[in-house]
Amino acid sequence: MRCSPRILSLIIVPLLVIPVLAQDFTYNDYTKAPEAWRRGFVFGISQYRSAVAQPDEEPPYPVRTALKRCLAASADAILVRRVETYVAANPGISNAPMSTIVLRALFDLCRGDISKVNPSAPARR
Repeated sequence: MRCSPRILSLIIVPLLVIPVLAQDFTYNDYTKAPEAWRRGFVFGISQYRSAVAQPDEEPPYPVRTALKRCLAASADAILVRRVETYVAANPGISNAPMSTIVLRALFDLCRGDISKVNPSAPARR
């Protein structure tokens, strides 16, 4: 089965454009979105960050574990309010990409849990 160039371009172009648009998605854009969408956006990032270890973190993934513990009891509406509170306290960040804002707000929320973590030893090479 062959895929026509037209159909292939309909699949590939959005995959190339969406990451560029995500960088331009700011807090002002976020505030215009419906409440349910905002809750899903923030909750999705919180779930990703508490489930997926970052490349610079070594096993046993202490930061990921601290975030998972901290965010486990947080409802999506609470996380949205936390992001809004963080932006109100740091108005200069409102032009940053929204994913950055959410991550900073989550790290600020979980600062106490993260500060108790002993950083992983760097991997031996």
